[in-house]
Amino acid sequence: MDRTAGEQVWLELPPISASAPRRLLVFLHGAGSSPETFAPVAIAWQLKFPGATAVLLQGLRRFGHGGADWFDGTERDARGPLGVDGATAAVAGRIARLQAPLGLEACDTVLVGFGQGATLALELARAQPALAAIVVAYAGRLARPIVDGDRIGATVHLIHGEFDSVVPSVHATRAFRGLRAVGADVTLDIVEDESHAIGQGMVNLGTTRVMQTVFRGRRPAWPRTLH
Repeated sequence: MDRTAGEQVWLELPPISASAPRRLLVFLHGAGSSPETFAPVAIAWQLKFPGATAVLLQGLRRFGHGGADWFDGTERDARGPLGVDGATAAVAGRIARLQAPLGLEACDTVLVGFGQGATLALELARAQPALAAIVVAYAGRLARPIVDGDRIGATVHLIHGEFDSVVPSVHATRAFRGLRAVGADVTLDIVEDESHAIGQGMVNLGTTRVMQTVFRGRRPAWPRTLH
């Protein structure tokens, strides 16, 4: 565990195998959570990508007993210092500082976000198109609608539980349609009988989507369910 200015903390998990392809997996937890609570998900991902370094970033705004979030979801102006834009700039800088000493670049980097962390990952894909090659957004929503002229550099995989009552799956459907409209490489999976959580089935689906992207290139994939 490392500590940066302002007592920001992250967890870094070294590769399981020195001979497997090197990658950087960056995990962005949900609102009110922490790197420690997201660690089981990161470890499950590493088992599928054993050559990857997994880094679990901590939210920028600490509160409660060890919890944090990334931005103030009540802010009317997303461009304010506490809004999504401020968080996007701060986290993009942290990821770039992680890539350099590892000798890894955007083409080696996968962002995996959950809830508010997924929203931030989607915004990073829009605002920082050269930061990561792949974004996996579990239970996410767009911070603002996709508009003409938006450039999405990463392949985006949207994964959402059918019975998610915290972030209803309609948000993933809207994100899919908006991203596809501007030509993004995007997939959507609405997973039956899943709620606002990442179980082993969701891990398997996310890692499979990434493997399809990495090893077989772009594969057309249509949403399982559209609402």
